Amino acid sequence: LTEWVRHLRIAARGRMANIRHPSLFIVASTMKTLTGYTRYAFLIFFGTHIPISCCIDSQSLLPSCLYPQLVQDLFQFYVSTFKDPLISCGEPWFLSLTGCETLFQIPFFFIAVYALLNPTKIDGRGWFRSACLIYGAHVTTTLVPCYAVIMTDPGTEFMEKLILAAFYGPYLLFPLWLTVIGVLSEDVLANDSSGNQKLKAR
Repeated sequence: LTEWVRHLRIAARGRMANIRHPSLFIVASTMKTLTGYTRYAFLIFFGTHIPISCCIDSQSLLPSCLYPQLVQDLFQFYVSTFKDPLISCGEPWFLSLTGCETLFQIPFFFIAVYALLNPTKIDGRGWFRSACLIYGAHVTTTLVPCYAVIMTDPGTEFMEKLILAAFYGPYLLFPLWLTVIGVLSEDVLANDSSGNQKLKAR
């Protein structure tokens, strides 16, 4: 596995070396670390994921009495309007995924937002990189059965399936992207050596 990862990194460096236009090189280099526009994209992703997970997703698992009436109405509106078979099914396998999201992913969202807002205070080579890999790989694989249910649900029309698939798209693409970043980059936050030395001194 280590050898495979090393070959991936070498291939990625080779592709970027062939990019002659400076702006394209900057885009390509920032897409493999949590810097530049990539950092802002993930900041928006995790920042918006927090209220969605807390207010919508977790309602399929936790008692409704824990939520204000407005949040309960929002949940019912989403289910009735978009006919999401995952949220409304109540199947044990999906509830187990929701439990993982509530217990493990939501805390990671807050940590990720803090890290992206304060990249020089977090070591991108250590535990945060490992957390990114675990989160990314976990969510990417869990979306596979979710998409299978959405696309084979007999209770929704084809266009409704496409809309739901589009809704779930970012929750597949961003974790997959984060997994690739964690594999290709030794330092996912691209902190310089002096910054890492300061972190170790603390």
